[in-house]
Amino acid sequence: MYPKVYDLNLNLVAILENAFNIGYEKRLNELWTAQFSLPADDPKNAECKPFYFVEIFDGDERVDLFRIVPTKTVRDDNGKTVTYECEHVLATLLDDVLFQYHQIGGTGVYTADVLQYILNVQTTTRWQLGTVEFNKQFLYNFENENLLAACFAVPKPFIEEYQWTWDTTVYPWKLNLVAASTEAGPQIRYRKNLRGVTKEEDPTNLCTRLYALGYGEGINQLTIAEANPTRKPYIDADTQAQYGIISRIWVDRSYESAETLYEAARAMLEKLKLPRITYSVEAADLFRLTNDSIEKFQLGAQVRVIDEELGIDFTSRVVGIS
Repeated sequence: MYPKVYDLNLNLVAILENAFNIGYEKRLNELWTAQFSLPADDPKNAECKPFYFVEIFDGDERVDLFRIVPTKTVRDDNGKTVTYECEHVLATLLDDVLFQYHQIGGTGVYTADVLQYILNVQTTTRWQLGTVEFNKQFLYNFENENLLAACFAVPKPFIEEYQWTWDTTVYPWKLNLVAASTEAGPQIRYRKNLRGVTKEEDPTNLCTRLYALGYGEGINQLTIAEANPTRKPYIDADTQAQYGIISRIWVDRSYESAETLYEAARAMLEKLKLPRITYSVEAADLFRLTNDSIEKFQLGAQVRVIDEELGIDFTSRVVGIS
């Protein structure tokens, strides 16, 4: 299907039959992007105005709703074209701010309450709160922060893996914060659909003892000692026997609660206690041929990669699709 353009009130104003070089990039828990081009003499360029909304499709499948940001006009051997860069409509939350100092959360105030507080600041209510699968009671502090950054900060102290999802087929659009999927997804196998795999192992930021500091300065700076069962200002990883004691100091002055800082430090140490291993995988999209849902790559889904000749067999989460 062709991209569709909507005005600021979500009225359909154009269908871009001549669009080409259509692409997109989905990133887990990040702002998605897209792009498309039109011939410079296409009269529908007049409808592709800054901040107008564009519905992008991949074949017959709807990718999502984006808004137009920069445009670029280029002349080359193939003629003159206009290229449009787009950002996901989640970026509309960048347009409003939590002005000055805001404190929300703590005992009796749950994750959904915090997110609702943030969304209530919208000057135009484009987003409503949908499903929230977490019931934390962390204390948050925001100062002169845009609403998207504030929302993204809410699950950062979580130990559990999470995923932002949304529904832009309803209006106001619906924003969800859910537990990351644990279901088995497609397999990528050598001699089947694996086209290439690269493994990188980086121990640079390895940490097995993490000191955490929050709000304040000097001897008055917040530590995790009050919330830590050991009453120490640090926490130890269960990988010390393997790597020894490697200490790091982590500072985030946005935390004013020892309990929230402690949970955030635990989440941080989980990421740092092992060498960072990154796999980059290129795979054929067999779903295009088989139309079998088991072969479909979904953002956030678990995928097993197997290459017997290289001794590679691991399961990981899809964090990006382009």
